[in-house]
Amino acid sequence: MYLFTHAIKNLGRNFGRNLLIAAVTFAIILSTVVTLTIHNAASRVVDDIRLDLGSRVSIRQDFIEMRAMGLDARVDAQHIPLVDFVAFSQSDYLRHTIFSADVLAWSNTVFAIDDPFFGTGTRPLDDGSIMYSETLRLVTTSDADLLPDFGTLREIADGRMFADVNEAIISQELAVHNNIAVGDTIGITAAFATDQVFNLTVVGIYSDETDAYLNPFMLLFGAFPAHSRRNEIITSFDTLVASGWETNLGLDIDFQYFLRNPDYIANFEAEVRGIGLPFTYNVDINRAAFERVTGPLAGMSSAAFTFMVVVLILGAITLGLISYLAVRERKYEVGVLRAMGMEKGKVAVGIMTESVVIAVLCLAVGLGVGNAMAQPIANNILDGRVAEADAEESPMANRALFVGGQAQIGDGTAGYSPVSEIQLNLGAGVITQIILITLGLAILTGVTGVAIITQYEPLKILRERN
Repeated sequence: MYLFTHAIKNLGRNFGRNLLIAAVTFAIILSTVVTLTIHNAASRVVDDIRLDLGSRVSIRQDFIEMRAMGLDARVDAQHIPLVDFVAFSQSDYLRHTIFSADVLAWSNTVFAIDDPFFGTGTRPLDDGSIMYSETLRLVTTSDADLLPDFGTLREIADGRMFADVNEAIISQELAVHNNIAVGDTIGITAAFATDQVFNLTVVGIYSDETDAYLNPFMLLFGAFPAHSRRNEIITSFDTLVASGWETNLGLDIDFQYFLRNPDYIANFEAEVRGIGLPFTYNVDINRAAFERVTGPLAGMSSAAFTFMVVVLILGAITLGLISYLAVRERKYEVGVLRAMGMEKGKVAVGIMTESVVIAVLCLAVGLGVGNAMAQPIANNILDGRVAEADAEESPMANRALFVGGQAQIGDGTAGYSPVSEIQLNLGAGVITQIILITLGLAILTGVTGVAIITQYEPLKILRERN
């Protein structure tokens, strides 16, 4: 008890020196609380997105890369059976799969919106003959609950969602344009496989507040009706399979295979290559989308961690130097205590106690102030990084290739936006880390003093004083 009381009194006797040590310690703790809170929160969000978006593997033919390799996408493109895509989904590395495929189509009964030739997908040729081309898009999916924008920008306004084979839903604009009501049957024909005719029963009509064209680049050369979201006819993937479609020729596929763990991607790719997937197909996550979504957060997390490391290193050096100078000035005090019979160990305990008390006081204040400062600082940093990300444009953003009914538009970032908000909280993990760092600073300060003082003998200290 005497050692503790003496240490507390010494804090007042050496107020100036201890105030300087406390100021440095507080600055280190405050900076660490802010940076560590930001780093941990941002890293946690990035990890969560990685488990979601980072586990979605797409298998698609890369036409842009084929062109870069000197291949002709129209000649060298390879088409594989749909049953192979289904076989891929049986992998033990997957937790589930979503099959989505779009079919470019035309109809002589359903007139497309934005079609300059009014309706059937016909195009007059110079020789007077007629050519059929796509004006509509048949969108198929194996999971209607995961259709994009439904529940936000799209809502069923009349009827219901499709459930059985050959049931479909269409937009209100397309329904009004063609005077189609729930219960009507519509017929459409695949543009790249004219023997594939779909007779669909309209069971639902949905409102649509999405942008008609996802990529403004599509409008530079005039309207492309088949790529307008107003001309989408949505049905089940089973409808496509039931029609007898054999390969992905004429399909714009988006089969998403969800890995049990993002680290399994190399194993999964080796497995599907073994089944027979051609080299012209990519097996990968949408890295461009992942980097766009997490880029600002990852950058902020990295910057916060780097700043924290720099502060800890420079702060530890500064704190050690100040402690060294402060304790050297107390040699006479230590010499008197030793001359009175106090053991080295008890002197060391007294010095360590002073360091711990200072550190605990700084910790209590630093946690409160740092917690209050972390959120506005994070918001300010993240806003700036999101603005920079929005200002940047990928050189692939406006690239587009259309081959055999398949489209490769942009770099895969369309529809994805950077995370622009983050909620910080001073959780138990952060507090524990801060306590350990504070304990390390206290030990550094105390050990520095102990190492200096205990190397002197009391008589030598007193003789140097005289």
